[in-house]
Amino acid sequence: MLTPPLPVASDGKQRLEAIRARGWSLPPREHPLSRLQGRRLGAYRLLALLGPKNSVGARYFQLFLVDSQARLSDQPIALGLHSSGRFSGHNWIDLIRYQGMPAFEGERLDLAAKGLGRRLFHLLSDLVPPGGHLMVEYESPSQRVSERMLGLGYPPATTPLGHLLLLAGCRSFRDWYIAEGGREGPRKLQGFKPLDETVAQARAEALRRELSERLSRPAVPQHGEWERTARRLARAALRALAREQGRYRCPPNPWIQVCRTHL
Repeated sequence: MLTPPLPVASDGKQRLEAIRARGWSLPPREHPLSRLQGRRLGAYRLLALLGPKNSVGARYFQLFLVDSQARLSDQPIALGLHSSGRFSGHNWIDLIRYQGMPAFEGERLDLAAKGLGRRLFHLLSDLVPPGGHLMVEYESPSQRVSERMLGLGYPPATTPLGHLLLLAGCRSFRDWYIAEGGREGPRKLQGFKPLDETVAQARAEALRRELSERLSRPAVPQHGEWERTARRLARAALRALAREQGRYRCPPNPWIQVCRTHL
């Protein structure tokens, strides 16, 4: 039987054992995903499982929640890929599916409403060094607001999903709204972490200009709640950027010199 790193009720253990039988396992101590094991999201704890590698060597993973009653979430809150390598750009996390409203025995939990999504993205971002990136799909039901707002042309940082990436340290974005060749999976939003302080300041300034320009436009009443969400998140993003202005410090990055040598 699989031995979880934290208490799990018997039915949860049975589900974990069934998942293990399909090739998933607890991450070994030396793997970066092991740093998520048992970490708190409010009253909940994370449980991580590793799966097989894909064709480019990235490793599949799943994240479940365990509540205070030792119940395992009915489904993983995240299914993704983790990649690490010598160069900064080789280090990334791709959430193929992000479940923002997981359930425990059918009872739904809204991660965004409780501020738990922000905490989760911070933990994931800590696994990605400066110069790396995070990608998150926006086609699942819990991402419908972001999907619609991106389709209407709102800046990524003003959407719920993009705002999570911004608060997790991303300072520029790419919207993969058209899959190239059909192998990339669902549409996704990609957030890039700055390589160093100079890049961070330049990208933050570009974001400030973009957000300020968007707020200076007349409101679009027919967009209703999407417009109100965009303006609220744009103001919140500007406040966050103002707090870090002049004091941003990228953590030590052993890849910087290697990248500069080879680029």
